[in-house]
Amino acid sequence: MPRLPALRSKLALALGVIGLAAAALVPSTAVADDAPAIPAPETGDYLGSTTIDEADPGQASESAGMQAISLKNFQPGNLISDKLMYTSGTMTAAQIQAFLDNKVPSCQKGYTCLKDFTQKTATKAPNSYCSGTYTGSAKESAASIISKSAKACGISEKVLLVILQKEQGLVTHTWPSDFRYDKAMGFACPDNAACDPQFLGFQNQVYMAAKQLRRYSIDPTFNWYPVGKESRVKYHPNSACGTTGVTIQNKATAALYYYTPYVPNKAALAAGYGTGDSCSSYGNRNFVNYYTDWFGGSGSGGASNTPNPNDAKPVARFWSSAFDNAHFYTLNAAEADKIKRTDDNWAYEGTGFRAWSAANGSCGAGTIPVYRFWSSKFESHFYTTNQAEMKKVRETDRNWSYEGAAFCTARTSSSSTTPVYRFWSDKFGKHFYTSNSAEADNIKRTDKNWSYEGIAFYSAK
Repeated sequence: MPRLPALRSKLALALGVIGLAAAALVPSTAVADDAPAIPAPETGDYLGSTTIDEADPGQASESAGMQAISLKNFQPGNLISDKLMYTSGTMTAAQIQAFLDNKVPSCQKGYTCLKDFTQKTATKAPNSYCSGTYTGSAKESAASIISKSAKACGISEKVLLVILQKEQGLVTHTWPSDFRYDKAMGFACPDNAACDPQFLGFQNQVYMAAKQLRRYSIDPTFNWYPVGKESRVKYHPNSACGTTGVTIQNKATAALYYYTPYVPNKAALAAGYGTGDSCSSYGNRNFVNYYTDWFGGSGSGGASNTPNPNDAKPVARFWSSAFDNAHFYTLNAAEADKIKRTDDNWAYEGTGFRAWSAANGSCGAGTIPVYRFWSSKFESHFYTTNQAEMKKVRETDRNWSYEGAAFCTARTSSSSTTPVYRFWSDKFGKHFYTSNSAEADNIKRTDKNWSYEGIAFYSAK
């Protein structure tokens, strides 16, 4: 039986060049006489990334399976707090690996995705900006490289993951080429110039980006975005697009502007993850988008990471032997009651997990929709939070009928959520979901009919 083009399918979503639409240019505003001179990115003075098309807005978000958050409260002067930027130990190497595994359960044949990437790494001694020692290894995973770089330089592991995504889309890319690893963080890759070859390579990129973010907060030569004062920040490398005044509220936000010295304009913010106009830039907008969607609020508006678990409702779970080991899940109490009373094909198994209601197909703060499909051919339902997966099934697979947003689940994990695990069976042609970790572990160990596909979403405890 052909399997659903789900998380294992080859989603060939190219991270291509952005097509910029024509738009009216924004007039530039004069810089205050006492403002420090801003070095030109083209000369390499930034050392960070000055490319405007990090991770190709639009397609990168689709490959990540994300829902565009509201950016109406975007705070250009507070992109992220100092605590969130300059605190390491936010994720262990094992947690980073699990995060990467969940983002790309299956990589396209012939390519090495970030979750499987390894390389020989060099030892890096403590220095003025990174007080810890990075001990090299003969064969080290991307997760370990991220973890060691974060600890050595005192930078959040979450921040490094977000920059990897906004620069080259590496976290979610299913067919990354070698060049994406060579310039993974966009470090020392200025506009209109080649990348500095001494900094190419995944370890170099991750470590040097972490070091540079720390340097921005310490080195007094980086003074043209002073904390507490208004600075003029460009909308775009094209000077005709103008600047806007931004009062930088903390060192972490200043560091992001030193790394990518552009602020999103109204068109970029209105586009969510998509493309704005010819004066739009996306790096710092995408940083806030990805950080918020993956890890909760960065300090610049966006959805909360902690929906109230008390607002969650039970999702009823049914099983059917008549439909060859099919399971069905619904938050709709009327639907569940009708099945219990009138349909002998289904046996009620209790509460499968707890989730939040979708109001007219929309989910509240801190939650995302779980999309539901039905297949008469496979005699089963399918559920996913992955927008790219949902769109591909809806648009290309006639075996499945789209039934809308079934319910809402937490955008990210937290102390008030629990993971829901996803399995697939070639034998039964079915998916199975459970929040019971003991049940999931037992299936992994003892039932060869089911293949574990990772964490599907996060339910309320």
